[in-house]
Amino acid sequence: MYKILVVEDNSDMRQAVAEALVRDGHKVYSAESAEKAKDFLAQDADIDIGILDINLPGDSGLDLTDYIRDLDITIPLIAITARDSLQERIEGLESGFTDYVVKPFDLTELIARVHAHLRQAGHNDDRSLVLRTKRFKLVPDAFEFFVDDHMVELTKIEFRIMQKLLENNTVMVPIDDIIEFAWGEQSDLINPPIRIHIANLRKKIGDDDFSVIKTIPGTGYKLSDG
Repeated sequence: MYKILVVEDNSDMRQAVAEALVRDGHKVYSAESAEKAKDFLAQDADIDIGILDINLPGDSGLDLTDYIRDLDITIPLIAITARDSLQERIEGLESGFTDYVVKPFDLTELIARVHAHLRQAGHNDDRSLVLRTKRFKLVPDAFEFFVDDHMVELTKIEFRIMQKLLENNTVMVPIDDIIEFAWGEQSDLINPPIRIHIANLRKKIGDDDFSVIKTIPGTGYKLSDG
């Protein structure tokens, strides 16, 4: 379980983001303004990642980012913004943001970005990430995979392929990236039969019409489970 700070003045969006993160297995602290976030950080700065709206009432998300960095808090910070101008991205990155998500956005994409930045920040301890989409849940450290809350047994290679696809839900993953992740160093020594493993995965998750694990001809595969 990771501790995530969400700062968003729109109550519906703040609640939706918080609920998605809680379902993903995290502890969420929510604030509707930079001032409330500062009050919280003054009491507990032990946060693993922050998700901040830029256009907050009062002090902006950029002001809050400056405040966080001035405290020598080096956690990843993901900006939520309705504007995607080059100037705004530059200002955000210079102030200390790590990444940008432009409204409107898919919650699964936001969760995937959270996972990616936690990994990059070196969070590989016993607080194992739980990869979760609408129908699937995968727990890497426990080697457990669930479909509609029912555990499904996968081989080691199938598990690694599914993990890579879940980490990039709705985004195409190149074949070479899947092979490298699933087979590791052996991928240079063999010709991995990835099509066979994908076919087996489809059977195990009930993907009879290939609508969940989609083949992008000559390029890669994409998991679509919103």
